[in-house]
Amino acid sequence: METKDLAKNLKELRTIRGMSQEYLADESRVSLRTIQRIENNESEPTGETIKRIAIALDVELTELIGSKSVTETNDLKATIIFLKKQLSKTNEKSEIKTFKKFIALLQKLKEKDLSPEKIKGIESYIKYLELEKIPSFSNEMFKQKLAKFKKYLKNKLRFVPNNYYTTWAVNFAVPFAIGFVVQGKIDYSIKIGVIIAALVLITIGIILDLKMKRQERSLSF
Repeated sequence: METKDLAKNLKELRTIRGMSQEYLADESRVSLRTIQRIENNESEPTGETIKRIAIALDVELTELIGSKSVTETNDLKATIIFLKKQLSKTNEKSEIKTFKKFIALLQKLKEKDLSPEKIKGIESYIKYLELEKIPSFSNEMFKQKLAKFKKYLKNKLRFVPNNYYTTWAVNFAVPFAIGFVVQGKIDYSIKIGVIIAALVLITIGIILDLKMKRQERSLSF
């Protein structure tokens, strides 16, 4: 392994991610002194150490130990790390809640098997949000950006909340069916028909939600 490349890449990746040496040491569970020695090309770390650092930076091992540098700064990975860094700086419950929601949403998107077009669209919109330009701990602005991002996912990329259609069907069909059943003057056969129709509607909702999951379009908002 070429330690000169490792030292250069580590320093570059850490800078791109906006992480201090201290923050990277905490995230990777690698000593600060070890991080400093690697960046100064003073030692050759073990494979486990490199793996921990790569995980903390959220990059592939080849990006860290190879000679290829990373130039993208506003992708999903970088944004997650940026928000984690913001989260680590605050003790305000409202801010913690906002950052955790934002991070969880991006993590779920990152774990999905999305098409290159969708990934490009998501990352372009993240750049448009310009999260890094928000004043430190401006919780209200981060909440607004999160709301805009959710709206973009729903309206432009057609993501739907988990169990959206099932929930809608149950909320509509169950009260409607109960309203008919409790009416004493309505014929029994009509009541049965309404109950069957309600069950059919709920079944359709379940089928649509399963379809959304197969298409990787369901998401926990």
